[in-house]
Amino acid sequence: MSKDSDKPHAMQPEDTPELRALYRGFEENHLNPLWTQTANLMPPHPKPEAVPHVWEWEKLYELAKRSGDLVPVGRGGERRAIGLANPGLGGRAYISPTLWAAVQYLGPRENAPEHRHAQNAFRFVLEGEGVWTVVDGDPIHMSRGDLLLTPGWQFHGHQNISDKPMAWLDGLDIPFSQQMDVGFFEFGAD
Repeated sequence: MSKDSDKPHAMQPEDTPELRALYRGFEENHLNPLWTQTANLMPPHPKPEAVPHVWEWEKLYELAKRSGDLVPVGRGGERRAIGLANPGLGGRAYISPTLWAAVQYLGPRENAPEHRHAQNAFRFVLEGEGVWTVVDGDPIHMSRGDLLLTPGWQFHGHQNISDKPMAWLDGLDIPFSQQMDVGFFEFGAD
């Protein structure tokens, strides 16, 4: 014995001229009835676009060092950060649908200028010593293995006072902020 819910389209109304006129009225008024959307809005199981992927640190670090020789840090590009683009997300530099992640490289005696943004950020230091990040005027020393959190809308910049480069993993909730339409950015003092 089958239930009505087991039948395809069992809960859909009969296609009539009146129903088509109703749908035209919806379209003219920028409306979408839920009963035509449920399968896409609430699928019976997850359909993730992101796929498992491994970024090899040796390759990432070599490319970061090469970018350090070719790409300046300063206003315009702001940061020498190389975004990790999950192969399942269509080329967008997102590691997942809600997280942007990048390897940031700061050469000897370089400064990354101060700025702020609505997105929250973390930094996980992978290589080097001698960089200070300044968050809302408070200097914080960065060492290999440190995890630093920067709340949204806090001015922050980075200064490498050493003669050696430094690299860390940046993570920001950029995709989530874009989905929520709350992404803002402001340059700091030069």
